[in-house]
Amino acid sequence: MRIVRNVFSGIFSFVLVVVLIALGIVVTVNLTVLNPDFVISELDKSDVYSIIVEQVKKQLPQEEPYMAQIAGETITDLEPWFKEQVNVVIYGGYAYLKGDQELNIVISLEQVRASLKANLEQAIFESPPPELEGVPQSQIQALLSQVYAQIDSQIPQQIEITETSLGPEAAARFQQARQIVSYIEFGYKVLIGLAILLVLLIALMQWWRVKPIARYIGIPFTITGALSLVSAIAARSLILRIIPFEIPPEIEAKLPQLISDFTNPLLIYGAAFLIAGIGLIVLSIKLKSPSVENA
Repeated sequence: MRIVRNVFSGIFSFVLVVVLIALGIVVTVNLTVLNPDFVISELDKSDVYSIIVEQVKKQLPQEEPYMAQIAGETITDLEPWFKEQVNVVIYGGYAYLKGDQELNIVISLEQVRASLKANLEQAIFESPPPELEGVPQSQIQALLSQVYAQIDSQIPQQIEITETSLGPEAAARFQQARQIVSYIEFGYKVLIGLAILLVLLIALMQWWRVKPIARYIGIPFTITGALSLVSAIAARSLILRIIPFEIPPEIEAKLPQLISDFTNPLLIYGAAFLIAGIGLIVLSIKLKSPSVENA
């Protein structure tokens, strides 16, 4: 009977290792990729907004330097607005992916209109182009009114992001991503429940004796912790080498910090289980064996 208990306890311990390792991966994904606060924090930390603004300004047509300068100044002024709207999209997108609400994200473009008009007016009055030099201010105001009307007609008041506006192909991809996220969240709950069940089964197989229970739970905890630590450390050195595409140097310089932040939850998870596992093994060694073994 004792041999049978130990065999089943060993099997449950092995399965517990597999479950805990899978749980560590899911926990890491939930705290990073599926966490809008983490994504926004990393965007802020990496200063991605400034990098994108500079890249956009480089793409402006230089055939008309006067207008390119106005557009560049407008883009710079709109960086805080751009950051705010990205946050709106991220929170709305994650709420949709997690099934909390339908996809309905509204981005107001009124500030874009106002900033472009203000920079255009300031540039024309402070440093007018050659064709407007000497022109009466009333005529310039009339011309600006026409330009403002064109701006209003070309830039909508708002952009609304819904499944319909995305088109059938993009909507299908979002639905697929939403399903994957639901599987991950369901798997998270299942893995936690399974881990608790395995611990209880080990305790039951050992008739609730602390010494063997500590041993059969401490060993999988220690293995899980060690493997999670090794995986987190290895990921930090390998991810940069296996990226299959070229990235701008500004973003590449930020990647090590991003990878470090991404693997931190797994690192903490592994360290916690390693410490707990070693503690349980030490406890199982120090505890005295029962004087009489049950048959």
